[in-house]
Amino acid sequence: MRVIAGEAKGRKLLTLRGQSIRPTADKVKGALFNMLEHRFSIRGARILDLYAGSGALGIEALSRGAATVTFVEQEGAAAQVVRTNLERCGFTRRAKVLRSSVQVALRRLEQKGELFDGVLADPPYNRGEAASLLTKLATSPILVAGGWVALEHHVDETPSGTFPNLQLIQSRRYGKTAVTLFCKTMAQTAMTQITRPPLKAVYAGSFDPITNGHIDIVRRAVEIFDQVIVAVAGVTTDAKKGGALFTSEERVEMIRDALADAGERVVVDSFGGLLVDYCDRVGARVIIRGLRAVSDFEYEFQMAMMNRHLKPHIHTLFLPTSEAHSYTSSRLVKEVAALGGDISGQVPEVVRRRLLEKLHPSR
Repeated sequence: MRVIAGEAKGRKLLTLRGQSIRPTADKVKGALFNMLEHRFSIRGARILDLYAGSGALGIEALSRGAATVTFVEQEGAAAQVVRTNLERCGFTRRAKVLRSSVQVALRRLEQKGELFDGVLADPPYNRGEAASLLTKLATSPILVAGGWVALEHHVDETPSGTFPNLQLIQSRRYGKTAVTLFCKTMAQTAMTQITRPPLKAVYAGSFDPITNGHIDIVRRAVEIFDQVIVAVAGVTTDAKKGGALFTSEERVEMIRDALADAGERVVVDSFGGLLVDYCDRVGARVIIRGLRAVSDFEYEFQMAMMNRHLKPHIHTLFLPTSEAHSYTSSRLVKEVAALGGDISGQVPEVVRRRLLEKLHPSR
């Protein structure tokens, strides 16, 4: 059994054979993804793979550009095979494996507010689980409006009747196996809007100190996102090592003071390590970067592409600095302040005071 297309094309996958494990034939798998990609976008999608078995369907989705896949498999040996196959293909960072029954997993995912753009499901044949699964997914908030369900099943178990909010798109037979595709109708839009987590973005930097240019970016980002997290990078204050003037605690305090009027829509935090890992920890899918000049773009573009390589489900949004702040930078502000220049209008008042106290303590 191999990955058919995409990043891991041709990679061999381990499998288990037994009454409870039935690997999807490559012909059926190829047909299933052809059906999906004709109508929906796999790239960037959040996918749930139920009755995962060896993980072949979910791994195929990852290979074709899915942002994340959550695998649900009850059998312990099979769940371990999924993990091994993910490691072989280099997809461990973009996947999560839950060893659980489908019923328990769906309940827990709902409780956590998880959302998915699509569901891959290959339930055991001749147990009546296909119809019960569709009934559950039809009303579950975890599948977003406009999302899809791709169901592999025995030809004798072709779903009959109607399922609320699920529209049958297409069904094809391949020997004794059939693949049926459903789409969740927009009737669930209101529920999805209520249950979806807030759209979060992270605006990260050293902010040593924060300037009015940074503040402008934050306020404009709040117009786009439900919540903006200003993340202060942990930088040493050792001057001999080119460190920061202010400690991370001081920078966080000044930013909170400067943005106090923004309320709960702006959160100020500090972090260490990879920014994309921090985004995952706080549930953010967008990184905001400010651009002061064209010369900034080359470096920012390289960084954005590296972040996308590490975490394809996390995107970068570039916001050009307002004209009034196009020449303002933390470095220049510190240099001007150190030489006794006027930095009023370049930084928030709290920052101006703290800079003068730090640079000219005798005044």
